Amino acid sequence: MAVARVALVAGATGLVGREVIAALLAAENVPGTASLDGPPIHILHAAGRRAPAALARNVVVHAVDFSALPSLPPVDDVYIALGTTMAAAGGQNAFRAIDYSAVLATAQAARRAGATRCGVVSAMGADPQSRIFYSRIKGEMERDLQALGFSTLVIARPSVLAGNRQPLHQTPRRGESLSLALLQWLRPLIPANYRAVAARDVAHALVHAVRHGPSGVQVLSGRALQSG
Repeated sequence: MAVARVALVAGATGLVGREVIAALLAAENVPGTASLDGPPIHILHAAGRRAPAALARNVVVHAVDFSALPSLPPVDDVYIALGTTMAAAGGQNAFRAIDYSAVLATAQAARRAGATRCGVVSAMGADPQSRIFYSRIKGEMERDLQALGFSTLVIARPSVLAGNRQPLHQTPRRGESLSLALLQWLRPLIPANYRAVAARDVAHALVHAVRHGPSGVQVLSGRALQSG
């Protein structure tokens, strides 16, 4: 029987992070969503923002300031699904503070708490040398995570994420519904790496790769993130 591992999740109120929690609960073969027991799942949540709904007794929410993270309880695996858009952030500095600084701070805190395996949600086109600011920040984040010494680092690079944002109380992203509808219609003609991918599929692929994949750095994109 596999040894239960303690997980840390940052970004649990987002589209993929919510599904990471569900995938972790399912991975422990725990039925239902109320009064559940299992290895602890610690959630880092930005203080002052809407907290994630209670999912199980073993899910512990920590309200934190990502720019000054406290010492964390012992953890084995960390999943980071933090991210925003340029429009929501309001500028490049604010965007970098979330998609780079908060991600790296979480990973560093997790390493100090004993984490040896990490899964992170990045984006297609991530490249530290890119002239596109968004892709460059994602690439710098990936590069610097690799320097932290995780025995396993899984990087998910989805293209357009599909999922229901209404339960998350997120502001609809301009043009997203139209883009998703168009991408779905054109799906047979679009190369796998550019197809819209369900947030649930990204989360399940990420959790499975962290828990069962080989050591070293793995990059998941295209078909590796799609259920069918």
